[in-house]
Amino acid sequence: LNFTDINVNGDIIEVGSGVAIPVLAKVAYDNSLTGLEFASGIPGTIGGAIAMNAGAYGGEVGDIVVSTKYMDENLEVHTITKEEQEFSYRHSFFSTGKNIIISTIIKLEKGNKEEIKEKMQDDASRRKEKQPLNFPSAGSVFKRKSECIPAQIIDKCGLKGYNINDAYVSKLHAGFIVNKGNATANDVLKLIEYIKKVVKEKYKVDLELEIKVIGE
Repeated sequence: LNFTDINVNGDIIEVGSGVAIPVLAKVAYDNSLTGLEFASGIPGTIGGAIAMNAGAYGGEVGDIVVSTKYMDENLEVHTITKEEQEFSYRHSFFSTGKNIIISTIIKLEKGNKEEIKEKMQDDASRRKEKQPLNFPSAGSVFKRKSECIPAQIIDKCGLKGYNINDAYVSKLHAGFIVNKGNATANDVLKLIEYIKKVVKEKYKVDLELEIKVIGE
């Protein structure tokens, strides 16, 4: 199986880690398989989604994973079960370390194609209504915690629309930082630090990043 291959066998799909999640969701729909509708609008690949246990609208990638094949830093290949992948909120076994995900096996359920399509369209409408899709972004910047919803607390701090150069806190959803022109990674990182500082000062809350920072 190559990084971009998808093999469907009944309600089981084996998929390479480089496959885009919307592409995988479309394959599930084409085969009348339900359980992946929540992910149809998530950007990125299935490998990345497993690494951070990506989720939306009540579903998480970890919910549907059966097993995953990966290569460790010694170039040895392993296959681990769902339980061994230690899925939790925006976290998995792959969140840290140097392991490279090769492929994964997911299990869905047979469903009604029209109902699957309707759910995907409904989620897309909700995403368009509530998220700033008209500007580039890295998605939700901060992790939710039981004691706070980052977007709400950032809004309460009056930071919607605050910017550093072309990096802006979205006025539609304060949990997003959008690029309105030529924002650099450094602009975004400075804005993140400013947001964290203000939230800490006003509400004594330490915001934790949901995105993974590589650098400028």
